Order: sequence, then structure tokens, then C-alpha cells
Amino acid sequence: MKKCALFCAGWWPFLVFPFLLLLPLLFFKWHPIEQDVAANASNDLSAAGMEWAKVDTFNRGRDVLLTGTPPNEAAIVTAKELAESAYGVNKVEVSADVRVPTAPPSAPELNTLITSGSVVLRGTLKDQASIEAVVQQAGKVFGENKVINKLSVGDNVAAIPSLTGFFQGLAGKSAGSDTLSAKLQGNSLTLSGEVPSLDIKSSIGRTMSQLFSGEVNNQLSIAAPPPVERDLCQELVNELLASGKINFATGKSLIKEDSYALLQSIADIAKQCPDAAFEVAGHTDSTGNLESNMKLSESRAQAVVSHLTGLGLDANQFSAAGYGPNRPVGDNSTAEGRALNRRIEFKLKN
Repeated sequence: MKKCALFCAGWWPFLVFPFLLLLPLLFFKWHPIEQDVAANASNDLSAAGMEWAKVDTFNRGRDVLLTGTPPNEAAIVTAKELAESAYGVNKVEVSADVRVPTAPPSAPELNTLITSGSVVLRGTLKDQASIEAVVQQAGKVFGENKVINKLSVGDNVAAIPSLTGFFQGLAGKSAGSDTLSAKLQGNSLTLSGEVPSLDIKSSIGRTMSQLFSGEVNNQLSIAAPPPVERDLCQELVNELLASGKINFATGKSLIKEDSYALLQSIADIAKQCPDAAFEVAGHTDSTGNLESNMKLSESRAQAVVSHLTGLGLDANQFSAAGYGPNRPVGDNSTAEGRALNRRIEFKLKN
């Protein structure tokens, strides 16, 4: 007959019960130690600004597990080193994934090119629904058959607001312009193209500033006026000088300010005649010394040339000459005649 094994001898409970009593003792022994280790590691991490790192020591004794979402790999290395140096820590493990930052959406971009026959829309919008909405808004203003859609969908693009007012402002101001471009990107609007006059440029800029809350960059240029025939330029200048006069300080070549507007009008005509060359002739009455009058008439003519070139005209388009009292148009024996003789004339040289 086999002998009974150890646990059928009847005294096995004397081995099991002490072990069961030992388990709570072990728990109560390690639990305070784990709490101290966790507190020490947490305090060191918090002091270093590592709030993301969570300390776990449950059932780990003096070992530490770090969890959380660190901003980068370097933060993981730093946190592990800090935890390992904390008082009472035996070993440190890390279970954490680096936070991947989410890029902010880029601003939508819309470039509206208005020509005499069509409206071309280019750029990048959030989705197909945004493209369809913008095309529909443009079609209501310019006509559906005039809108050419070249828009595309971009990745991570912000939404674009309603542009009905934007298109209405462009439609109302594009008359007289062969091409008008309005580029809308984020909080910036850039206007480019050619317009007939400075007034129209300023008007478009003011209108778009009222309709758009962001920055308006008005880069519209003024279209050059068509050239005028040289003979017509002479006639136009003669008409100006017949209705007004270039005045100078008495006995000097200093142009009076009341003549600036007349000179600006002459400059505007001369800009339309870039191929015309003028002689600016100065004349005086017969009062005083002949030599002095000759010098004064020439210096006055030169002052006019200098003023015109200061307004942006080519200096080669003008030459100055002084004739003194030698070419009178009035009677020097009368005050009225002498006033007529004191004058500036423009004569075509070619």
C-alpha cells in the first residue's frame, strides 16, 4: 500500500494558513513604499514642468511606470531621467506616445480675373461644396455663362465666407477696365490691373475696403492715355495759355503758386505727346535794361522747364530760351501792352 502524500497527512493546513496571513502583511508593507516612490517621482517631474507624465507604482514596489502624451521624444528622455533620479526609485519604464500637433488650416485663396468677356475664378478652397457656392455667387452677379471655374480643392483649407457682396463690388467698378484682378487670400485682398483714371482706382479701393474687413492692397495702375498728334498738342497748350498766364514774382524767376495748376495742365498735355519737343520761350516788356531783361526772360523760361521736369516729364522734351523785349505782342507804351509782352510761350520744335 502507498503511503499518504504530504497533503493527505492531515497537517497541511498548518502550512497554508501562515502563508495566507503573510499576504496582507506584504501588502501593507509595500503600499506605503509605493506611495512614497510615486510622490517623489511626481514632485520632481512637476517641478521640471513635466505635467504630462503620470506616475504609476501600483503593485510595482520601487519600480515606476510613466504614462501620458509627451510633446516630443526629448521630453520622454528627460522625464525618464528625472524619475530615475527621484528618491527611492529602482527602475523606470515609459509607455507614452508623442503628441502629433495638428496643423491649423491654411487660408482659402481666390483670384478673380475680370475681362470684357468673362470672369475667371482660380485658387484653392476647402471642398467641392465651397467651390460650387462661390461659382454660384459669381454667376448671380456676372451671369452664369460668363463664369469660368478653375478652382480646386486643397488639403486642410479653412472655409471661405459668402462673397456675393465682394463680386457685386467688383462688377460695379470694372467698367472701363480691360482686365481687373482681385486676389483674396486669408485676411488680405490685392487689386491689380489697369483702370482709365486715378479717380476710378481710388473709387474701387474705397468700395472694396467697405466690403472687405481685412487689408486692401490697391495695386491698380493707370492706363496710359493714347498719344495725341503734335499739332493738336500745340493747340491745346496755346488754349491753356490764352485762358491763363504763368506768373512770376516781380523782377524774379520765382513762379507764383497760383500758376501751379496751369503748369500741371500743360504737363498733362505734354505727357500725351511724348514725341513732341517744345521750346519754352520767355519774354519781357521793354522796361529797364535790355541785358537784364534778356537774362530774366531766359531764367524764367528755365524755371518753367525745371518745374515741368519736376512733374515727371522728360527734360529732353523741353529747351529754354529768353528773348527779352525783342518779340512784343503788345504796345510797350501802355500798361496793358506791357502786361501782354511779359509772357511764357511754348513752340513746337519738330
